[in-house]
Amino acid sequence: MALTAYARLRAMMDEGLLAAGQIVQERRLAEELGLSRTPVRDALGRLEGERLLQRNGRMLVVATITVPEIMDILRIRWLLEGEAAQQAALHMDAGEVASIRAEILGMEKGQLLTDEAHWALDDRLHLGVALASGNAELRRLVTELRQRTRMFGLHRIPARFEQGKQEHLAILDAIAAREPERAAELMRVHLDHARDAIIATLRRTPAP
Repeated sequence: MALTAYARLRAMMDEGLLAAGQIVQERRLAEELGLSRTPVRDALGRLEGERLLQRNGRMLVVATITVPEIMDILRIRWLLEGEAAQQAALHMDAGEVASIRAEILGMEKGQLLTDEAHWALDDRLHLGVALASGNAELRRLVTELRQRTRMFGLHRIPARFEQGKQEHLAILDAIAAREPERAAELMRVHLDHARDAIIATLRRTPAP
């Protein structure tokens, strides 16, 4: 039951039903999920361990990711995902490359995609590459860092849609060609561009 509670709470966070800074109440969540408090308590402890929840005095709240933190996260992802792409170019199954490529090519124009669909497709590339690296610990770290990236709360950037799509395809091309150094470089350039787009968006966004 703890795994069920964890999965449902993660889904609520992904969907914005548990938003950054929101107070988390074990009893209320147990009632809402129709579960006893013990599995909910265990799930909350796991989420706190993953830094998706944090303590504010005696209260447990959904974590808030600051701008300096998101820059640090993207820098770590730059290091890890470059390595993942390099290893994937040595090991990734050709059928898996073709499958991810087909999904990316099937993406409609950015404005027609929901945030959920966009994140799912983005995960397909990034987590697929991390899995193909063959390093379970690297995949775990990439998964957690991507989740924290999402917790930053900035919605996808429409201007990045087509460029990001082409960058994903170029990464897959390098992996399919068994070019590890090129795959790593393309992944790092892709993450550099994502970082730059976030910075540009924040500069255009008025302070609350």
